[in-house]
Amino acid sequence: MDRYCAGGRVVSGLLLLCVAVSLQGSRAASIGAPLAADPKPYRILLVVEHRSDPHGLVVSSEADKFQPVAALLKAWSVPFDILRLDQQHVDASYLFHRSGRIRYGAIVWLADLSSYGQQDFASLEEATRAGTGLIAVDSRFLDSTLAKLLGLKFKDFYTSTDNFHVAQEHYITRGIAAGESASFVQSHDYSDRIWVQPTSAEVLITQGQHPVLTVNQLGSGNSAAWLGPPTLSVLCKSLFWRNLFFRSLVWSLGYVVVPDVDYAHRIIFEIDDWGTADNGFLSYWRYLEPSDETIREDLVEPLKQHHAVASAEVNTGYVNRQSKRVVSPWVQNFTDLYGLHQDYASTRKGLKDAADSGVLDIESHGWTHMEPDLESPPGPWWTADLAGEGSVVGWYAEFGDPRRGAEVPAVAQIYHMQRSLAELQEDFGKQALELKPGNNSWSKSQFNNTAGLASRVGFGLFHSDEATYYLDHELVLDMAVVVPDFNTGYDLLDVLKPERWPNHPDGPLILGFHDRDIALDHHFMERLFAALPANYQTLGTNQYIGIIHTQISGSSDGDGWQLIFTQDSHYCAYFAKHPSSWRLWLSEPLREQLAASHLEVSIDDKPAKMTAADFDHEALTIDLPPGLGTHTWKLKAAENSKEP
Repeated sequence: MDRYCAGGRVVSGLLLLCVAVSLQGSRAASIGAPLAADPKPYRILLVVEHRSDPHGLVVSSEADKFQPVAALLKAWSVPFDILRLDQQHVDASYLFHRSGRIRYGAIVWLADLSSYGQQDFASLEEATRAGTGLIAVDSRFLDSTLAKLLGLKFKDFYTSTDNFHVAQEHYITRGIAAGESASFVQSHDYSDRIWVQPTSAEVLITQGQHPVLTVNQLGSGNSAAWLGPPTLSVLCKSLFWRNLFFRSLVWSLGYVVVPDVDYAHRIIFEIDDWGTADNGFLSYWRYLEPSDETIREDLVEPLKQHHAVASAEVNTGYVNRQSKRVVSPWVQNFTDLYGLHQDYASTRKGLKDAADSGVLDIESHGWTHMEPDLESPPGPWWTADLAGEGSVVGWYAEFGDPRRGAEVPAVAQIYHMQRSLAELQEDFGKQALELKPGNNSWSKSQFNNTAGLASRVGFGLFHSDEATYYLDHELVLDMAVVVPDFNTGYDLLDVLKPERWPNHPDGPLILGFHDRDIALDHHFMERLFAALPANYQTLGTNQYIGIIHTQISGSSDGDGWQLIFTQDSHYCAYFAKHPSSWRLWLSEPLREQLAASHLEVSIDDKPAKMTAADFDHEALTIDLPPGLGTHTWKLKAAENSKEP
């Protein structure tokens, strides 16, 4: 079986750098022996108890306990698969390729069952011997093989408010507690916690007499870590636990590649309701649809001055009460019930010019912002009194039916999504990648799940006012806690309170408001920028979607090791004309080995700079040029480092 070791320490992943030297019977001058020829696979297996969606598509924060871990891995761009123990069995078919090579660089064990039935833990032990790392989180590991691999024994539950203390220095704890007391307040946390007793594991962090982080060496080239947070959700909510989990991943895999984005100071602006009809007839939502001039002067210019971008959430289906039809908003030119002259053609021009200038992403707010069924009781809405039934807010939701206390059928939702996508392309020449349902209303059942349906028609992100989902054709993942969201308005800026926002190191904060705010306050954007922290910058919706949809893999050949970044033409279209930047985190043993080597690095076969000083830091920066398809970052032994 393959080994991933040097000097008895884990150095997974990259250590095939000089395989060409080894194969030619020579060696790197700076290294006394050839490095291991195979990296660990750059992929994680999440082992969970069950999933709420029987089809394995949707992962919800409300129903799936493991959601926080899956969301973090997606935010970090770490590839992963999910194995559910209620319907699948741990065995060699999941853990090994047909060739006998391991499929995963590490297993993250999140299950905490009282019995594991007929699971094949012998194959799990075999995989760890072959190099697959193991990280167990919030689990009692009630199986003898699991306990042996972790070097622990479950003892009892406990409650404690004691501070955490580092028992011994390790890569995983470095920079988190600095050898003294962890700066994590426990004074009001009375959660039940898992008390473990080490049998062979090293205890790295304790809470009083209770271990909360351990590492067990599995032979000469691998290890198993155990983390005991009070819940899995705390991995997202606490920087202390988040950092421990991240560094455990780096230690187990040998390397982790993450977006080089300061998410903690990034914000996405979403501006809703462009093209809707209700502002011309609802007494409580009346305003003049912003004109080309208003958009240019009161939106685009402030964005440019602050080097900022925003997203326009657009509806292309205008509900016309006179004709009882859905028509184009951009041909509407009339004086409304309140004496305001509405010119939607001017609005479209302003939006299109802003999008073409690069400061505005065009996204979908649905097709009509209205119930698909405007006929059934208590309708028809078309003729309902606008002082009565016609004004009821439940009519103005498209993907849920709050007026009737029901969901919207899947077929109706898909039709509205497809009309929206096609007409946004027709009207603006843009491919919308985000769906934001109007009125924060959407359907959540298995067959009508709006986020799941949005993934089918090609959206890459779903965001309501209270939920954000990553979307592709195989996964619909709730990003709760990782991506926080708030709303504001021209009359709400004084209660925005950014100082109360939660930490969000792994995803941008999404801030929603409306075209109405720009219409009613021509200085709204300047006031908004003044209310934000000075160190915040905007992030484009399509850029964010491109980042989280970039696929990263590692591979090797006889000439070295390479990271492959795949950016497709649909989800990652932003990168056709823009570069992207990534951070390669290296485990300590690997970093030390690389620092002692003479290496050459290239990006897309073009030489890039690298010096020994680059390895003085825990992470390296990888800057990829614009262009879709695949980009390759390659590391190999320098030719002049070889002896004859």
